[in-house]
Amino acid sequence: MRPKSVVLGERLSFLAIILLVVLAALGWGEAVAQYGAVITIVANVIPIALFLAATLITTRGASFGGLIFLIVLTVFNLLGFLYQVSVGALAEGVFGVLTAVQAAASLVAVVMLSRPNARAWYRTMSEVSDA
Repeated sequence: MRPKSVVLGERLSFLAIILLVVLAALGWGEAVAQYGAVITIVANVIPIALFLAATLITTRGASFGGLIFLIVLTVFNLLGFLYQVSVGALAEGVFGVLTAVQAAASLVAVVMLSRPNARAWYRTMSEVSDA
């Protein structure tokens, strides 16, 4: 049975992924006008797919390697968010609020998935799969 921190981390990570989809939809028109449809699709689909894969590998596959990958993705996400804040490029209104909530949800998800009981679960599941 998965620990509560893994279940909560998974839910928060899925919330962050859903917010990525919502942000992509909200910014679609402006992004297509600025960069073109192909680049906009690639720039939105790849991060969403990577976050989804890392979340599923970590929470359903009990993979510590998946957690490391999710942490790396989250660090890049947070660095991008902090850069937007530092240069004053963070969108105003709903888009800006959703961006901040998405960054916070992904950070808290990684924290929950890194708790000691979650790491013990990853080790236990790894030992079970090795046997």
